[in-house]
Amino acid sequence: MIKTMVIVLIAAVLGGTGHVFLAKGMRPVGDLTEAPSHRLGDMVARAVSNPWLLFGVVLQASFFFIYLTLLSRADVSLVLPLTAIDYIVVAVLAQYMLGEIVTPVRWAGMGLIVVGAGLLSRS
Repeated sequence: MIKTMVIVLIAAVLGGTGHVFLAKGMRPVGDLTEAPSHRLGDMVARAVSNPWLLFGVVLQASFFFIYLTLLSRADVSLVLPLTAIDYIVVAVLAQYMLGEIVTPVRWAGMGLIVVGAGLLSRS
């Protein structure tokens, strides 16, 4: 079980970091859903050439393959909730890398997630 937990932590760090890097890469591109059709091609080109976005994709792909490894080792009803620990990684990195404000209520919610994940790991 210890080995599985270490793999879960690695997956959570990779996945959470990937999410933040994707957001950092997309911020300068702008909202694709609100873009005029004549600007969409340029925006997509800027997105796919952004190193933050590309590294985020690599991290997310790494998370996916580690997640598959976890599913081969343990029950999905255990693995999926445990990977929710990446919310903590996302909140910390979003605060420092993106300048987002994480309110005390959000921290409390994430604390409850961690407590829940801890309870699941005991089963």
